[in-house]
Amino acid sequence: MAQGRALRVVVVDNDPDALELVLTDLRLEGHDIVGSGLDGTTAIELCERLRPDVAVIDHRMPPGPHGLEVAETLARTAPEVRVIIFTNYQGRALIDGVRASGATYLPKGNLRLLRRAVLGEPAAS
Repeated sequence: MAQGRALRVVVVDNDPDALELVLTDLRLEGHDIVGSGLDGTTAIELCERLRPDVAVIDHRMPPGPHGLEVAETLARTAPEVRVIIFTNYQGRALIDGVRASGATYLPKGNLRLLRRAVLGEPAAS
């Protein structure tokens, strides 16, 4: 792992296969997965209770709060948790909203970029 920076991470995605892929990848990178779940309500509860370094959250997770709502909530209740919205949704309003909440927006599909984002590194080389 890059410079021994193992972080405490929560991962939430309503797609069990996508969730398992991210969990496996981040574990192989040496991170401590302290919690995972399938919905926005669980994401908020885990982050408020466990106070991870980073939360990787999908955007659309019906029926509860979506990723942007999770990011906005955590900005108020657990501002020390760095939130990454890792999603297939790419609308301008979503991207702007995520950034306005203080979270990082990252489109799904590139685990290398997710690894960098988890470490707090810029996406561009």
